[in-house]
Amino acid sequence: MKEKKATISLNFNLFSYLYSKRVYFWAFLIPALVLLIAYIIFGVNPWGHESVLVLDLNGQYVYYYENLRDAFYGNGSLVNSFSRNLSGETIGMFAYYLASPFSIIVLLIPRAYITEAILIMQLCKAGSASVAMCHYLGKHRGLHHGSLIFSVIYALMAYMVVQLMDPMWLDGLILLPLICKGIEKLIDENKLLYFIIPLTLMFIANFYIGWMIAIFSILYFLAYFFAISKTECGFVQFLVKGSKFAISGVLSAACAAWLLVPLYYSLSLGKFEFTDPNFSMKTQFDFIDFFVNLLPNVYDTCRPEGSPVVYCGVLTIILVPLYFLNNNITLRQKIGYGILTLSIILSMYMSTVDIVWHGLQVPNWLPYRYSFMFSFLLIVMAAQAFERIEGISYKEIGVMFFLLAFYVLYVDKMERESVTLLATVWFTVLFGALYALMLYLYKKLYDQQPFHIAILLIIIIELVISSCYTMFQIDKDVVYSKRTSYNRYITLGRNTVQKIYDMDNEPFYRIESNYHRTVNDAMAFGSYGVSHSSSTLNAGPIELLHKLGFSYGGHYIKYKGSTYVTDAIFGIKYVMEKGLTPGYVLKDGVETDEKNPPEVATNKHYNDLVLANGDNADILYVYENPYALPLGFMADSDIADVVIEGDNPFECQNKLMQGLTGDDIEYFNRIELDDILTENAKPSTYGTHTKYVPRVEGENSHIEHIFTAPTSDMIYMYLPSNYERKVNVWLNHEFLDYYFEGGNKVIQTLGRFEPGEEVSLITTITEEKNEVLFADRYFYYLDEAAFKEADEKLKQHPWEIETFEEDHITGSVTADEDGILFTTISWEPGWKILVDGVETEPVKIADALIGIPVSKGTHTVEMKFFPKGMTVGIIISAAAIIVVIMIGIMEKRREKVLLNRLYEL
Repeated sequence: MKEKKATISLNFNLFSYLYSKRVYFWAFLIPALVLLIAYIIFGVNPWGHESVLVLDLNGQYVYYYENLRDAFYGNGSLVNSFSRNLSGETIGMFAYYLASPFSIIVLLIPRAYITEAILIMQLCKAGSASVAMCHYLGKHRGLHHGSLIFSVIYALMAYMVVQLMDPMWLDGLILLPLICKGIEKLIDENKLLYFIIPLTLMFIANFYIGWMIAIFSILYFLAYFFAISKTECGFVQFLVKGSKFAISGVLSAACAAWLLVPLYYSLSLGKFEFTDPNFSMKTQFDFIDFFVNLLPNVYDTCRPEGSPVVYCGVLTIILVPLYFLNNNITLRQKIGYGILTLSIILSMYMSTVDIVWHGLQVPNWLPYRYSFMFSFLLIVMAAQAFERIEGISYKEIGVMFFLLAFYVLYVDKMERESVTLLATVWFTVLFGALYALMLYLYKKLYDQQPFHIAILLIIIIELVISSCYTMFQIDKDVVYSKRTSYNRYITLGRNTVQKIYDMDNEPFYRIESNYHRTVNDAMAFGSYGVSHSSSTLNAGPIELLHKLGFSYGGHYIKYKGSTYVTDAIFGIKYVMEKGLTPGYVLKDGVETDEKNPPEVATNKHYNDLVLANGDNADILYVYENPYALPLGFMADSDIADVVIEGDNPFECQNKLMQGLTGDDIEYFNRIELDDILTENAKPSTYGTHTKYVPRVEGENSHIEHIFTAPTSDMIYMYLPSNYERKVNVWLNHEFLDYYFEGGNKVIQTLGRFEPGEEVSLITTITEEKNEVLFADRYFYYLDEAAFKEADEKLKQHPWEIETFEEDHITGSVTADEDGILFTTISWEPGWKILVDGVETEPVKIADALIGIPVSKGTHTVEMKFFPKGMTVGIIISAAAIIVVIMIGIMEKRREKVLLNRLYEL
């Protein structure tokens, strides 16, 4: 009987506890449901054909989640991947994109529903941001009436909706209120743990936003200590509290050192030099126009020229001025929040300061990535003004509404493209009037729950509409992907790759494709390749592949621009081609339901079709490259001295092949042009370039290059230029491709021709560019006989791999003489190389690849990868965590002593 009573009591206490916390359940559910409703209206699957995939989420994150799933379930490595630019560490990618604890949602839901898993993750992040803000405003700041209202606004402000395409940054919105609470606890109560723990989580979840929040923490500490807090702010107290603040920040970084230290080495491979920022001070937008962004449904673009995303509700716009007019808020607090808010505006306004906030790098798209901190401050001030509404007069509420109405009407006259009469002006006036009325009634009938609910319902309606509007505008700007465009594509790709692996069980080879959804396809397919894009780049292999003629974009390489030589050297054994979609059969000029069989997609280099996979709507054809070399093979010692430089990829390939073989054969040979003809194109000299512009604008304008094929060998073309202007390329009067823009400045395979055959290549100047500039014109043929002989020579002494894992490779090699075991593994710190069990120092080849010195004879070669700095980082983190635990114990004891003294009193 006693046990039953105890169980009932326990259940009752649990229910009572949960009921007492019901505001947090509502705080989570409301924004999650509002966001879900917006997605339903937008037409996301299963309510439509759209997906949540857009921009970075579509081109990067979803592929990284696929790769993380593979590694998590034992089909890859958590620290290194051969699916990115030959190979590369993934700890930097994990820290930059995937370290959020919410990523586990994507791991637990079946792969077939990965887009839905990302949607659930987004809803959870929005709900969690609301809960964190509700806790900060309610329990910590003591706001009883508006904590739920303003937490919902915070969770669905414009920054959240726009940055759903970059979910890694959204953890900052969740942790920012908790970090601010920690700073306040540190100053008011000398408690460090409340600051250390959330800041540590922020550094782990996303170091990039963590850097920005660290800067904000310094500003917030100063503002809170000197203005907002009610504690004494003398010089001695400042030194004491400042020291504790600094120690806490260092401990937070130290607790995350297991990730931050190896991340530093990852970023040092190229990210630090990714941009060359101009630190000269200049303004970035019209200061007055900035405030237009506070209005609802004002979206311009997420491109580099975009403006700060700061909209956080019409109610906030009305209440923030009333915060400064509120008689129940001290002047000291108003000054503190005012200076802090102004400092964020000026940071965005001044380019030099903005660059510092962005980690000393110019952001590539999606600028002002810390603008959510500005919105956070506005919402906190609005919540305090709402809580102390008795300090505001009815007249002030009315005046603020009319000022807002006049302002939006004035903005409409400015004729900004992002401002519309209905969606912005009348929307603001309507909701401004509703909120002014609610504030009037709320002040008159203070603390009446029905008004809380009414205001919350109005806010929900506003946020549903504004969220939908933002989604539709983003779709116009950068386009959301259809769900089927991802799922069907990836499923077919993965199935095809798996069939290749079933067919060919060699330990290692690379698979590439001449079609791409994005350059990160290999990460989702589970294959190894050269294509990849990521912010945590390794510049060495990217630059090498670029110089060898591949499609290049600063931070990415795409498999486009290949030759027999590069395919062989980098071990690309299989190339996938996409079949052409079958057309409908016409009978008597009428389209029928019957379809022609799909046209087999041919490959320009290889004829050995080994696999066709798919259905009539989508078929992949796989061709085998008979010249593919292994992951490693013995090369001449001269390879260690080869320097790949210049803008002629054919000469670069010659140098690489000559270094590998030790000969001086010219594998690629230049074809001199017989003639250059122009039509409606006027040539001129422009520095080291030849520039062509139309003589008569609006009419066909082109440059024709004519040459004679010297042999029946494969002929290639490359057009160097420092001024890339899109042109259309025609081979023998048939369209070949675009050139220059969009990653199309690559080696173009022209094909084989009869010896002595005249070949025409036309570059047509497009109307939108109206000019083209050439530094030179390179036409080369490959001496295929010499290439095949060299290929056979290099195959004689392969690194025969016995076991292959992405972070651990073992095999044996036989060398006829002392030389270099050349590998197409990216040069990165973290590889440990053992030759016959003895650690060996590698050689850096072409500033990008790993070479291993070996002596004459047969040797066992083993390579192990473990991120550089992780061991040191783990030690630092372990020590820091011990210190933090000790601080927690001391704080707990001190709290007990204080409670005992209070009890005695």
